[in-house]
Amino acid sequence: MRWPWLKARGSKNKLRLSLRCNGQLIAYVLSDPSLNQNLPCPLLRWGAIPLDAELDFEQAVDKALQSLNLSASEVIALLEPQEYQILKVDTPNVPNEELKAAARWQIKELVEKHLDDLTLDVMHVGGDVPRVQRQLFVVAARSRAVEQRSTHCAAAGLPLQVVDTWETALRNLQTLKAQSEGLQERACAALLMMEDQCLLTISAGGELFYTRRLDQDPRLAARATGQLVVKPQQEAPLGFEYTPGADYLSAQDDSEESVLIIELQRSIDLWERSWPELPLARLYLLSPEHGDAVAALMQRELGLRTMAMGVPQLFSGIDEASLQDPVRLRELEACLPLLGAALRQESRAL
Repeated sequence: MRWPWLKARGSKNKLRLSLRCNGQLIAYVLSDPSLNQNLPCPLLRWGAIPLDAELDFEQAVDKALQSLNLSASEVIALLEPQEYQILKVDTPNVPNEELKAAARWQIKELVEKHLDDLTLDVMHVGGDVPRVQRQLFVVAARSRAVEQRSTHCAAAGLPLQVVDTWETALRNLQTLKAQSEGLQERACAALLMMEDQCLLTISAGGELFYTRRLDQDPRLAARATGQLVVKPQQEAPLGFEYTPGADYLSAQDDSEESVLIIELQRSIDLWERSWPELPLARLYLLSPEHGDAVAALMQRELGLRTMAMGVPQLFSGIDEASLQDPVRLRELEACLPLLGAALRQESRAL
């Protein structure tokens, strides 16, 4: 999503730098968009720089960005999920150039901040897919967050042109994976699993149809890899009455259904009711580790073909052997949302 005050600058350098700041570190991915046509897409550099805890936040961000010492003709900054909301509303019956203004009034009771403190952008649900009642995604971003990124990038001499969201970035990534399997016109879901949160998107034909944020379930990976610690069963004493949190429970930890799986199933059921003409062909899982094991577990419990998105297979420049280093693995996790931003091709108008 391009913001009106962020202007492109001329440069012979055609590289793209994608950035995010989660409050503790700056993650970055340097790529060449002209080489994204074939797999694996090359990543020139990627990693993360911790913010200096001895400096105040603004100074620490400036220092980290300057220390990157990278040059690019295009810079994309990814907002953090807590800095924006993505809402779905019925498309108002107005000309395209008036959609943002009309959507502004539709979401005024739905946003967490005052409208004057928000910057809005809109995109059609499913792109141009015909439907009796079309809908819009409305991105309501905190203006302060957008302005901060512009200010920090300017201080580092970086030409910020696009401020993007996790949802559209994940759409780009799952579209690349679907194309590699000849499923670009089919509906496919993608689940990004981070340490503290998950993001689900459903796309078809390169267009975003559905998105939902979910809580992470750390027990899921433990179950998938056989590392879940099961409490030994204790015999309840005579006269025992059940109370929440009691230890006198059967050893059900390993078979207890995951809340994440339950919520995924609810989203899949809703999709099947809402878009029966677009059955899901795949669920792609994007996770920094244990992807194959978790995908196999999800496939068994959801009854939907589920596959891990092997990042080293999609992108060159990521050495699987280096991911044995816990520090490098954590850096990759921080960069996962940026991989889709590196694939951004969006330039069309509504």
